[in-house]
Amino acid sequence: MSFADMAVMETFRLLDKVRSEGPKERAEKPNPQPPQKFKAVHRPKPPKSQPVKTDPLSILDPGRKKLTTVESQRVLAVLDESIKKTEIVSLLPYAIQNVNKYSSMLSEDLQTALHEHGNLQNNLQDTFMKLKEHREAKAIAEEELARQAEDEDSQMGSEEGSPRESIKSKEEQTQSELDEIDEIENNLVKMITAQEYQVTFSCKNLLRMFGPSPALVNSLRSEVKERDERASQMILYLKDLKGFILERLLTTPLEEKEKMEYLQEISVREKKNREVMEKLSTELEGELAEKDTEISKRNDEIRRLKGDRHQLEKFSEEHIRRTRLEADKSQQADLKNSEGKQTTLQGEVQKLRNKLAAMTAEHRESELTLRKRKYKIETEVENWIQKYDQDMGERQEEYEDLDSIYTEEKAQLNELEERFKTLEAEYTTIVEERKIAQEKRERQQRELAAMIKAATIVQSFWRSYKCRKMLKAKNKKKGKKGKKGKKK
Repeated sequence: MSFADMAVMETFRLLDKVRSEGPKERAEKPNPQPPQKFKAVHRPKPPKSQPVKTDPLSILDPGRKKLTTVESQRVLAVLDESIKKTEIVSLLPYAIQNVNKYSSMLSEDLQTALHEHGNLQNNLQDTFMKLKEHREAKAIAEEELARQAEDEDSQMGSEEGSPRESIKSKEEQTQSELDEIDEIENNLVKMITAQEYQVTFSCKNLLRMFGPSPALVNSLRSEVKERDERASQMILYLKDLKGFILERLLTTPLEEKEKMEYLQEISVREKKNREVMEKLSTELEGELAEKDTEISKRNDEIRRLKGDRHQLEKFSEEHIRRTRLEADKSQQADLKNSEGKQTTLQGEVQKLRNKLAAMTAEHRESELTLRKRKYKIETEVENWIQKYDQDMGERQEEYEDLDSIYTEEKAQLNELEERFKTLEAEYTTIVEERKIAQEKRERQQRELAAMIKAATIVQSFWRSYKCRKMLKAKNKKKGKKGKKGKKK
């Protein structure tokens, strides 16, 4: 058993002892002051009400932040010391291999102890290797013995005795080898036990010798990268164990009870949530199955559409091929026609070029004629311009004379217009008076005509009235005469 295992066991033993006995108060130191004459009355303070934890996560945290009892502090100190010594022990192989590196800090006794510890470890490893080899040989021998037993069982019915005797002799030989291997294995186990004790004692001795030199310890502990992976894992576990033990020491029984109740409640919630999740997962599976069915239908539809598209592509390719053949044929025919047309057009172009040359020569002759005519016309125009300038000079003089005459006549016209304006005003007045008199006469004539018309109407109405009255009187007389004749 290694020193680290012993330290862990001792730590757990102290932890169980502390939790079973409960926290103990420190013994009060005697008061060096002289006793007072009057004893003060001790009034206990009312217990403070502990605040209720409302945060769910605070239930999992311990209520206290520091250790108050000596036993718990000792447990934690022992665990810290165990971690420290484990770190040193895990780096002893590195220190043995690099003794020269730490020669300035190592004493001769410590160097000798390191070499002896290295030799002990090598011997222990060699013994372990031998034990492993013997166990492998033992396994092979046991397999051989089992195979021989099977062969013996298979040949039990045969009459020949020589094979059975040979098999028995082989079994006896194998059994003797197994006995020898067992004996050697027991000796090796005893040797390993003794060597483990020596290594343990050597570790204790080295740790005791490392104690007076903290600089060496710190320097050796700083070589974290050189530590074995399993040793690093063990140290990590020890640190986790330290945190767990610290949490357990800081937690009171009441807090432990609350924590357990909270964890039970959480487990119940988790169970309910798991049931809900299972239900939802079932529904999800159903939905996924429906979705898979729908996807399969869609895939079938897609495959069908792909087939249709493939058929269409084939049809379109055939159509394109035919179209290209027809286009090639028409292109070849057009090419032949275009060659004939090109020949014809080239002949026409040649004819037109000849015609152009003839027309160019003809136009050059006409151009010379026109140039001569243009020169003649320009000469005539210059003569006409000179004649025009001369005529315009004469006309300008004539215009100036006429302008002076016009000015005089205009002055006379202005005088006449002034006189005419006066006469026009008089004429306008006379015309207005005549117009008013004419309107008055017309109004009188209209009134006279209206009066004559009214008198005529009145006379006609009066005549008609007189006539009707006379006719009525005549009718009355005739009526009276008729009545008299009837009476007679």
